Amino acid sequence: MSRKLLIATLGTSPAVVTEAVDLLTEQGCRPDGVVLLMTQDYDVREAYELLATHLAQHDSLAWIEPVSIGQYGDVDSPEAAAEFMEEACRILKTYRDAGHRLYVSIAGGRKAMSALLALAVQFYGAERLFHIWVPPWLEERGEIAQLRRLPEEDRIQQLHPRLDTDDRPRLVDLPFIGLFPWLEDIREALRGGSIPERSLKALLQANNLLDPQGKPTELGKAILNILEGVEGLPPARQDACKVTIAKHHYRDRLERFAWELSGRFPFITQIQSGEWRSGEAKVKAEQPNRLRIFERLGLDFPMQLIVETTADTPGQLEAARRAVERYLERRR
Repeated sequence: MSRKLLIATLGTSPAVVTEAVDLLTEQGCRPDGVVLLMTQDYDVREAYELLATHLAQHDSLAWIEPVSIGQYGDVDSPEAAAEFMEEACRILKTYRDAGHRLYVSIAGGRKAMSALLALAVQFYGAERLFHIWVPPWLEERGEIAQLRRLPEEDRIQQLHPRLDTDDRPRLVDLPFIGLFPWLEDIREALRGGSIPERSLKALLQANNLLDPQGKPTELGKAILNILEGVEGLPPARQDACKVTIAKHHYRDRLERFAWELSGRFPFITQIQSGEWRSGEAKVKAEQPNRLRIFERLGLDFPMQLIVETTADTPGQLEAARRAVERYLERRR
């Protein structure tokens, strides 16, 4: 079933997300769910927790997916930029393949996050890409540092401002050129293969992905690694992920880890805990659509998670296994 999904970068201002929901709703595009791409900053986490509670209670939006950029606390290095770009592409592709209509906001978070998410939209498309313009006098009031001090009634007023037309937040659509129809040709060119269209070669050279001789540059190779890591993944789940963790003294830690995985990988449909006493950390695939994750959450805590996915081919299952394994290697 096709659903409308708001995908947004999140910083320390929860208000740009609630304003996006309100403005889309006014235009007849009320989202059915929200995916928030975010760093691990303390204030950003608090902004997410406020939104998760508020959107469920005030807007009846229970489908809120947090996606952390992983081991990096910020997009402050080439490695962090590559991971965020890959994650943004993965989110767009998996939800698009599931038939969802994607509305992408780059109003929140770091400037680098917004730029990389906009670039990912160029590759994998969206129904709309937009920014939220907020009057300067109102912008500061939407920050978590201000909102945390307010009683509930005043907080709702700041998250959903009712203002005159000329002095209220606005949704500003941004133009983009979707490269998805040429994605396979781009991947082939970045592998060093032949390029069927001269104009595509010129485009890749102009963007420093190919050198003057038509060979992939280091940047081109990095983009290829991202695209190769995303293509072949299973589609996104249609319903909320189910997490079942057995009762023991590590339950809270394991449950947090399970929800982290479900937010990171939209193709995961169900997670349950299992026993693992010894052996090497690894991710094992089991046909037709199951992964077994053997991982240590600390020196004293070996665990197993049994993960069901949306994979319906061996190739999709293997792509899912590699994606999860790579994420865990970075996380350690």
